[in-house]
Amino acid sequence: MKNLIPDFRAHPGLHRAIWLIGVTLLAGLAACSPRMAPPELPSDFSRSTVSADSLLPLLQTDFAAIEALSGRASARISQPGQQDQATVHFTSSRNESLLTLRNNLGIEGGRIYTDTDSVTLYDRIERTAWRMSAEQARLALLQGFTAFNLLEFLLPELTPDQITGVYESTSEWVLRMADERYFLFDKNSLYLTRLIKPASSPLAYSQFSFSHHASIEGFTLPRRIEILSEDGKARIFLLIQALELNPPNPSFDIGLPADLPLERR
Repeated sequence: MKNLIPDFRAHPGLHRAIWLIGVTLLAGLAACSPRMAPPELPSDFSRSTVSADSLLPLLQTDFAAIEALSGRASARISQPGQQDQATVHFTSSRNESLLTLRNNLGIEGGRIYTDTDSVTLYDRIERTAWRMSAEQARLALLQGFTAFNLLEFLLPELTPDQITGVYESTSEWVLRMADERYFLFDKNSLYLTRLIKPASSPLAYSQFSFSHHASIEGFTLPRRIEILSEDGKARIFLLIQALELNPPNPSFDIGLPADLPLERR
């Protein structure tokens, strides 16, 4: 079967590192995946008598107030026999996302644009570009995940009709979603602290931890995100270094040269 994306092992040195992190981020930060058995909550959680309607207003879920965001993050991936890092510049709305990937020297390696229908990858060093459908991307980009949107990740759209259960321990609230994801919030701060999602395989990224929260224009959002694979052998560390909410005139132009053919997969 022909590969839907290039063989990133063929890219040497820092160029390879940039694309490895970019595609791993695409894989790790998505909201949907082919599902296996739903994850299980630890035994210290029990069903809460508090309703989702009464709890949601306390959890800073005014997602409609933020239409877009932009910023910069440092990314590091650690897995058996391999460690790489890069800088990710991002712009996200609810329907579109643009990532620009740079190495430690500031050299841009590529850009990744996503919308609701497709994923477009532009390798600026090799001067190649290709596009695949959202369904192809979901199947091709590691463990069945599709491309991510950082706005949906940092400020998820949580509404009562999506929630199938509210649970609690002595220190955390848990919202169980219809797609079997769990969002965990600290009871004292009410900050989002963890996300647990179904894993399509032991290699799939399924456990997310949020920390170093900071207030930005009235919203408290995490600045550090740790993403762990189901088998615990691979990690992504994402540190948000700059963030702007509702930037004026956000651009999602991937900047393909007019003379560069766009391959379709």
